Amino acid sequence: GVQDALPMIMTGGSKTAQQAKKLKLVDQTCDPGQLLQCALATARLLNKGEMKLPKRGELPWMSAYFEDGIKSYSFLRDFYFGQARKMALKQTNGNYPAPIKIIEVLEGSIAKNALGKDQGYEMEADAFAELALTKESSGLRSLFFGQTSVKKNPFSGAMDVKKVGVLGAGLMGSGIAEVTIAKGVPVVLKDVSAKGLSVGETNIQKSMQDKVKKKRMTSFEKDVTMSRLIGVHNDMPSWKDHIKQCDLVVEAVFEDLSLKHKIVEEMESICKPDCIIATNTSSLPVSEIAKFSSRPHNIVGMHYFSPVPKMQLLEIIPHETTDEKVIATAVQLGLKQGKLPIVCKDVPGFFVNRCLGPYIDESMVLAFEVDDILKLDKALKKFGFPVGPMVLADEVGVDVAFHLHNNLIQDLGVRMSGANIEAMKAIKAAGIKGKRFGCGFLVYPPKKASGLAALNPFASKPSPTPNPVALEAMKPFMKPGKIDEEEISLRMSARFINEAIFCLQVPHTTTCQSREALSGRCYPQRTGWRCGCHFWCRVPPIHRRTGELANAGALSDFQKFRYVDRIGVSKYVDELNR
Repeated sequence: GVQDALPMIMTGGSKTAQQAKKLKLVDQTCDPGQLLQCALATARLLNKGEMKLPKRGELPWMSAYFEDGIKSYSFLRDFYFGQARKMALKQTNGNYPAPIKIIEVLEGSIAKNALGKDQGYEMEADAFAELALTKESSGLRSLFFGQTSVKKNPFSGAMDVKKVGVLGAGLMGSGIAEVTIAKGVPVVLKDVSAKGLSVGETNIQKSMQDKVKKKRMTSFEKDVTMSRLIGVHNDMPSWKDHIKQCDLVVEAVFEDLSLKHKIVEEMESICKPDCIIATNTSSLPVSEIAKFSSRPHNIVGMHYFSPVPKMQLLEIIPHETTDEKVIATAVQLGLKQGKLPIVCKDVPGFFVNRCLGPYIDESMVLAFEVDDILKLDKALKKFGFPVGPMVLADEVGVDVAFHLHNNLIQDLGVRMSGANIEAMKAIKAAGIKGKRFGCGFLVYPPKKASGLAALNPFASKPSPTPNPVALEAMKPFMKPGKIDEEEISLRMSARFINEAIFCLQVPHTTTCQSREALSGRCYPQRTGWRCGCHFWCRVPPIHRRTGELANAGALSDFQKFRYVDRIGVSKYVDELNR
């Protein structure tokens, strides 16, 4: 029926075999290993007339009653599809034309009694052709091909990683371990204490149990996956024996250079000579971490993003003497983990944080110039971002954002000098740390609605509200003015775009091979002119080792800087100067 079909059509969501059978999308289910035998047996029975095809098209009485209602009464049809439009617009902020067009076609087909008929198919074909020619379609297709290209390892000599070691069972370490064991690779998860290890193992167990509850995996599959995890800590005499067996070790400890030096030294004394040591640093230079290494050619950066099981991006950061086979192995492991590995140069911020830093810096300027910090999130979501800057700061962690600012300001200089340092110190002193600490810029409502709201499928989800503690800390520095959404979105996006242009203008800043693989992971992906790596542009061919442009003339072949090209470079620069 329409109630089941519409959400699937609009989202492209998948169903389990059991769900599909219940919805009568399939007639039978069987064990995956017996699919061919079941299909052949069914064909034979049908051929002999010993099995009849099940009746199709019959709906449960409630669904049938609803279906008849929207077909027969225009006011019911208008109400149902009107609510569907509201929900679609709220979720997409009007940035994607396809959901609205889907509703329009389905509603029109029902009104004209054309469902499953030639007229309905013609309406669908016309709508598809119209959508295929939009800039949104162009942008999303480019995103798809860009991400597909990243799934091919451009480096040669990748080694077979049969076991991975993860040092640190915190949020990042347990996340890295989880995505690794989920893809069939055994993991040795080590922490300094039994308590720390227990927290990490519990996090993984809880995540797996949630998947079982949502029927994304069976209990048996969960147990098999968890059996690949070996937990060790410093008080266990056997921990070194387990680490010795690892082909690649990822350290995910605190951002402390001296601590990382100690870990590298210790691992090199324990691990086999060809073992790769990867550092999950977000800000420290990989070359500095490898500085006192006896085998620097085996050291590489693997910067995962939090939460690891949900974030697809993975930055691979080789330093000057990293072997190509080490890079190839890191990329290959990332692909196996289901990530989109982007190879970057070893510069402050690498690529993502280098561009994100000025963006967050501008948000810390605008937060003191608007009368309501929620205006920033509203404007950027309307512009096409999946989340606004205040939610992003809370998700990343205010302490991490401040650390990023201090790290980048030395390298980027004036491009990171907008925020008021004293105001930032006051916010930090007030205990504003981020969402995971329960005290960020915003206060977040419970994930699940309660009471009557939980029974209403069209009920609006409660929105975050400004944190009074944060507002009080910001109060002495506030200078509110009249700033509209257009100015907010321009100023915020311009800081990212500007830094992305520097990443192309100065070739040594990145060796991204991704073209458009970064787009849509954290930033707008919806349109042809708001879409692409380096923030809505395609990366030109950059040599993977030297970082030099392979062919400067090839820039025009990659439809560079769609957003800037669309509004005009001259006009864009004038807006920035203003």
